[in-house]
Amino acid sequence: MRNHFLGRYISFFVFVALLVPVVSFSAEGLGHGWRRSGIGLWGEKPTIHEGASPNGIAVELVLPPGANVSYTRKGSWSSDNAAIQMSTDLVMPAGNEYRPSGARFPASVTFVYGKDKLSLGGWGRFKLFFVGLANGFRPSGIRLTYAWGTMLPVGSMYRLWEEETVFIMAGPEEAGKEISTARRVSEDFKAAYGRPPKGLVTEVIVEARNSSEAKTPAKTSITLKYPME
Repeated sequence: MRNHFLGRYISFFVFVALLVPVVSFSAEGLGHGWRRSGIGLWGEKPTIHEGASPNGIAVELVLPPGANVSYTRKGSWSSDNAAIQMSTDLVMPAGNEYRPSGARFPASVTFVYGKDKLSLGGWGRFKLFFVGLANGFRPSGIRLTYAWGTMLPVGSMYRLWEEETVFIMAGPEEAGKEISTARRVSEDFKAAYGRPPKGLVTEVIVEARNSSEAKTPAKTSITLKYPME
């Protein structure tokens, strides 16, 4: 009975997925190791203006409803200082931001310590795998995410996944404004995990998205200066 129900459940979502036109857009040639990826619903592509340098990236996006764009750069950085600027004119509640399924931030920047992990044990890793299966897998390692929230108070710091801590930099009341912050990443790591990080930052992710329930496009910009010497 359980297998029969599971089969029908999966078949339903496959059927729904086939009904929704999805367009993907990626680019390898942004320079300095940056790679862009993303998807849009209903066949609409975002308007993208982007530029990369050895010390960061700047993007300006007009995102139709349901679109998301992410930029990733892999490497190994000892720099502790980062400067982040964000703006977005549309902030819609996405759900319970304390849970991975509801954490759909309009704009965010994530630093990954790929060689650092928590001691979760076999059962903890097993559960984490299925959470990733349901909500999308995140990069391996401990992650710090600086996000534009949709519901939680500005200044919140909380554990989203066992190995990801979120810092809420702005919220709905800041929509249409530009927010800027300078961070010492290792100090934020200590505040979140009670110890210094093991190893260096191995990946940086810049993400922007617009809710599929939105009625209008979202204008979002993100500028990251990292590493800062």
